[in-house]
Amino acid sequence: MSYFFKVYLNSLAEDRKTNVSDKMKQLTPDDQRLNLLFIYAGGDDLFISGGWNEIVEFAFDIYQSFRTYTGNNEYITLSGGISIDDIKFPLYQAAKTSGEAEDAAKGNGRDSLGLFGQVFKWNEWLGIETINSLDIDVKKYLDSEAKPNLFGIFPFVERLEQQDIGVNYSRNFVRNLLITAQIQEQALEKFKENKKSVEALGTRYYLHLPKIAYTLARLPQYVLKDNDFRTSLKNPYNAPYFRAIATWIELLNRR
Repeated sequence: MSYFFKVYLNSLAEDRKTNVSDKMKQLTPDDQRLNLLFIYAGGDDLFISGGWNEIVEFAFDIYQSFRTYTGNNEYITLSGGISIDDIKFPLYQAAKTSGEAEDAAKGNGRDSLGLFGQVFKWNEWLGIETINSLDIDVKKYLDSEAKPNLFGIFPFVERLEQQDIGVNYSRNFVRNLLITAQIQEQALEKFKENKKSVEALGTRYYLHLPKIAYTLARLPQYVLKDNDFRTSLKNPYNAPYFRAIATWIELLNRR
C-alpha cells in the first residue's frame, strides 16, 4: 500500500496517458498533465494542493486506480475529502477543512468522498455501479422505479460538458437545480423534525419532479432530444445528487 501512495501516485500525476486506463471516467483528457503539488504522500495517506478541477480529476484517477491496484477487493476501502478555498486561504486551514470533509466521508460507511459540501460513495460520484451503491432501505423503497441509464453525479456533468449548452443556459440550469435541492433538503428536515414515517420520508425522492420539468423545459431543444439525460434527471434515484451536480457545473463555468 505504501508503494501505491509514495511511488505510483507521483507517476500517475506526471504521466496520466500511460497510467490512466481507457475505462476510467475522466473530464480532463489523459494527455493533459495536471498541475499538482504533493504536500505529503506516505503510508495510506496523502495531502495534495492544486487547482480545484485538477484536484477533483486526480481524486477520481486515484480512486479508480486504487480499485484496480487492490483487485477490486470490497474490504479494502478508500475515503477522501476535498476542500475548495480561495487562493489566499492559508494552507494549514485548507488541510483542516479537507480533513473535516474526509472525516465526513469516513462517517458515510467508508469508501466515500466529501466534496462540494456533500458526501457520497465514490461509485455515486462516478456513476460506476448503478443502484448498487445505495442504502438498502432506499433501494427497497424505489424498487418499483425503472433504473436510470445515467446514474450519479459525474455522468450528468460529463453529458452537459459535451452538449456545450452555453453559459446562460448553464446558469439557469444550475440555479433551478439548486432550488430543487433546497426544496428537498428543507422538506426532509421538516419530516425528520416531525418524526414522519419512512413512507413520508420517501416522498423526498419525488418532490423534485415539478421543478425538474420546469428546468428541462428551459434547456435547448437539442438537449431535450437526449432521452437518457432527460429521463434520468427526472428519475427519483438521482434526486439526492442535484446539489452536487449543480455545484460542479457552476464551478466549471467559472474557469
